[in-house]
Amino acid sequence: MNMIRKNSLASFFILVFLLPWLVWATTIAQQHSVISWHIPQTLAFWLGITIAVYLAAFISGGKRAVKDLLSRIVRVKVQFKWYVIALFLAPVIAVVTMGIFKLFGGEIVVGKDIATASLPFVFLIELWLFLITEETAWRGFALPRLQSKYTPLKASIILGAIWALWHIPLFLIADSFQSSIPYIGFFISTIATTITMTWLFNNTRGSVFLAAIFHASTDVAIGYLGVMSGSRGLFWLFVALQVLVAVLIASNTRFKQPVRDNPELAFNIEA
Repeated sequence: MNMIRKNSLASFFILVFLLPWLVWATTIAQQHSVISWHIPQTLAFWLGITIAVYLAAFISGGKRAVKDLLSRIVRVKVQFKWYVIALFLAPVIAVVTMGIFKLFGGEIVVGKDIATASLPFVFLIELWLFLITEETAWRGFALPRLQSKYTPLKASIILGAIWALWHIPLFLIADSFQSSIPYIGFFISTIATTITMTWLFNNTRGSVFLAAIFHASTDVAIGYLGVMSGSRGLFWLFVALQVLVAVLIASNTRFKQPVRDNPELAFNIEA
């Protein structure tokens, strides 16, 4: 137990891979006729991630670490401009992508995966999902601990790579969104997205709520506007613009500065 406590990040990553991957493995096994049943995929999020993050938090820092997680989820008092950025940055990148693509003769299809009328409902569902599961884990737990050791940029690259690897089973599941796109492009996109989300997180006092808004907005924009599920040219153009935004953010001097001395951004498990 003492070893787990001293290696809380490694313990968390093991758990957050093991539990969801076990859930997704049943779907993969079923589609290959190895078994005749599967565990509902949503449990990979609702149970797998939730168990992993709160168990790792409690073992590593007890009630204090759990309280830190919960406080980030409800941290909503931030400057209004960050709400605007969280809501509209990804859709703006997507719209610019579509404009450039259409300018060069590309074909655009909107609303194929998400109907216009259902946009608010889908956004709210995804906001709740990411707030309670993924963003509590990746931003609420992992990112502050990584930033206690590394600069925001290095922490983002590490976390982005791990986050991209975590999605691998979804690329093996037939009819999933991930199975229809190139993994290398997704990997690059995830690292770029993580850099942008670290910037947002660090400027909103470590708010998981704002990170969840950005995550939900990004997924809804991608689904509704079809910038990743359309043609390969559109896909790679969108990824390129995501990378461009991430590079602009990473080149900022303030973004490169360590945040380990800021208790709101870098949770010190030794304290």
